[in-house]
Parts: sequence; structure tokens; C-alpha cells
Amino acid sequence: MNEVKKKSGGVALAVVIALVMSLAPSAARAAAGVWERIRSEDGILVFKKEVEGSPFVAFRGEGTVDAEPLRVGSVIVDVPREKEWLDSVVEARVLRKVSDTEYIMYSHLGTPIGMSDRDFVTDVTIQADPAAQTVAFRMRSVDDPSAPKTGYVRATLIDSSFVIASAGPGKTHVVAEIHCDPKGSIPSFIVNMFQRGWGYNTLQSLRRQVKKSEVATHPLLKAALEGTLTAR
Repeated sequence: MNEVKKKSGGVALAVVIALVMSLAPSAARAAAGVWERIRSEDGILVFKKEVEGSPFVAFRGEGTVDAEPLRVGSVIVDVPREKEWLDSVVEARVLRKVSDTEYIMYSHLGTPIGMSDRDFVTDVTIQADPAAQTVAFRMRSVDDPSAPKTGYVRATLIDSSFVIASAGPGKTHVVAEIHCDPKGSIPSFIVNMFQRGWGYNTLQSLRRQVKKSEVATHPLLKAALEGTLTAR
């Protein structure tokens, strides 16, 4: 196995910024929306952004995780374990594989008493840059024949992403974004209020999850970061 040569932290973070911009929805870019910082705590920055044409605010969390990109990425693509670290996830599973770098997944989210649970059918794509040790994961809702019929409210993940990059030995810089429409009759101001904590909570949960001894190296991510993974 050839050792992957890592770039400097500055180059890696520049790649992160480029990847995040390339993943941003075109409508949001055209709206000239800007990210507004709303929280800085425990080394985590949280931002919000108004999106033209949507009553729902987009949120971003950004910070460093004490683990290599391969370990962080292995957590992100371990779909069944999402219930251990992503807010409100009760169940998550892969419905079908599209290619080595794309799959369709289902997730069920629990909600407070008095509200209907939500679920999502999501297309997940993966882009990797082995030289810079960066990986971008993009998630968005899709209609898919493999989707189960449930009694939950089928929500829409308009756009979401994780972009990870080496930030030096044993460290990974993570940028996580979400723009979601939960559907149903929940007022948008309530949705925006509850989602304000998503970026901070997600980064903190990811930090805890990578420390678990049972986290296994994911072969897909290993191949992606070594440059031997091809979409097919």
C-alpha cells in the first residue's frame, strides 16, 4: 500500500473551502446569502444563512476533531450507527448502492411528544482528494423506488454536506451544513429555533464518536483516501 503524501494544513483547509462552495446549492449562491456567525464555543463555530425562496434557515458547524480523516470519514459513512451520534436519529440504513461513491439511504427521526416523527430518503455522494486528504459527503432527498412506505412525515433534506480535511497529525477539520424542510404544519420559526443547535451538537457528537474503540475503518473510505476508489 502506497503511503499518501499529505499537504500542509493551509492547503487542506483551502481545499475544504473550495469543496464547500462547490457543494452549495446554486439557488443559495445566487441569492447572495451570507453566513452569519451565531456561536463560538469549545472550538466550534456555528453559522446561519437565509436562503432565498425558503422560510427555513441553513446552518453550518465548523471545527476540529481529534482523529485522522479516515477515522472521521469511517464514522460518517457507517449509516446504521448514525443513531449513536446524530440528533434524533432512531434508525438509519442503506436502501441500495448506486455506485462505489453513491448510495440511497433511509433515516427515521424521533420527535417530541405531540409531533409526528419524520423520515428521509436520501441520496449520498462521496468525493475524495487523496493528495490533500479531503473528503466531501453530500446528502439530498430523492424519490426512489426502494423507499419504504411509513406512517411518518416524509421530510425533505434540501441540501446537506460534510467536508473533512487533514488539519495536521491526528486532527481533522470538519465543516457540516444542513438546509432542511421538515414538512408538516410546524411553523418555520420553530424549526429554525430547534435547528440552531445542529452544527454545535453534530461536531460535539462526532468528537465523542471517533473515540469509541469499536469504530471500524471503512474500506470504501480507505480506498477513497488512497486514490484507489473509482465511481462505477
